[in-house]
Amino acid sequence: MLLKTLSNKVLLVLLLITSIVSNAQSDFEVSSPESQGFSSEKLMLLNQAMHSYVNDNELSAIQTAIVKNGKLIHFDSYGSSDISENDPLESDDIFRIASMTKPIVSVGLMMLYEEGKFKLNDPVYKYIPEFKNLTVKKRKKIKPVKNHVKIIDLLRHSAGLNFKGPEDYRKVINMNLEEYTKESLKTPLKFEPGTTWWYSASTDICGYLIEVLSGQKLDDYLKDRIFDPLKMDDTSFELPKNKIDRLTTLYVVGEKKELVSFDNKSNSPFKDKVILLNGSGGLLSTTNDYLKFSVMLLNNGSFDDERIIKKSTLDLMKQDHSLGLKYKKLVFGKKKGFGLGFEVVKEESTKFGSKGTFGWGGMFGTYFRADPKQNMVYIYMTQSFETYRLKLADKFRAMVYESILE
Repeated sequence: MLLKTLSNKVLLVLLLITSIVSNAQSDFEVSSPESQGFSSEKLMLLNQAMHSYVNDNELSAIQTAIVKNGKLIHFDSYGSSDISENDPLESDDIFRIASMTKPIVSVGLMMLYEEGKFKLNDPVYKYIPEFKNLTVKKRKKIKPVKNHVKIIDLLRHSAGLNFKGPEDYRKVINMNLEEYTKESLKTPLKFEPGTTWWYSASTDICGYLIEVLSGQKLDDYLKDRIFDPLKMDDTSFELPKNKIDRLTTLYVVGEKKELVSFDNKSNSPFKDKVILLNGSGGLLSTTNDYLKFSVMLLNNGSFDDERIIKKSTLDLMKQDHSLGLKYKKLVFGKKKGFGLGFEVVKEESTKFGSKGTFGWGGMFGTYFRADPKQNMVYIYMTQSFETYRLKLADKFRAMVYESILE
């Protein structure tokens, strides 16, 4: 009986490794879950739980991955990249990563910080003059700001700028970053700068600041400084013609609770010439590419002998810079905070993960976390506005930690 049980477990591990190899086109060495302290059985349960969202027509597809100690121990693709065409989701399919653009742009800006191009407490008007005479709306009255917006305010979302959704960006899609920045500042700030955490489009301004400080367009800068060194070959603001077939369809829920295409390979603005390089949410990427970026962060700024950013700079980014700020919209508090570009977990938590875990997500259904204590990165990619309602991140994260062997 014991021999049979052991044989079944060995078979399960082999099946899981075979599944990883067949599903993933990855730059990471594949390893068995057990060799890295994970349970194959629990990871199979994770697969089943994620697949159920597709089987129940809540999602069109989902891709999940875990890298532990630099080894790929889990990679799974399930569902259709486009329901109408019945195309299976492939390992190298391309996703709109939305706000998972923010950590990339934030790292890009902080690379210039460590080169001495600016200080975090510099007023933004020092580099972008339009920030000189801003106004703020207080009790229905428009008044001059008392505090100047600082660069740290852009990175930690305390500048008082407004949040922008997909429809807001469609109105300014033909502006470049300079024009967009000037247009954004025509509206009074929501709060006095440096007083309140309010999730906003401030990372767009970080993108423009990169252009001002580096003398390069944002897309060229990110390609030269991050994407090329990390071999993130499928990450960009614009979709080349030879990659259009790999773009997954983005879905919304219709009146009859059915999945309805919102953006697909035939009508997507990503396949046209992109003018507005949206640093808050405009990048396309693959799971494999974002794994490289995430593992670089986990490895204190390096990946495959490529040093992208200094450990000391990343340590600064991973501190809780939301301390002392009032909270609106998203709530952090005792167990979580916000660094310079991503969320940070401040206490050991069964809900949020190990202390020191950091990461972010995107409104189109993308999510990543890097856990230094466990030395692992975990990611999912889908294309739906519904993941918050479904509490997908909570379910996924909990099952990842439940898969760790005691």
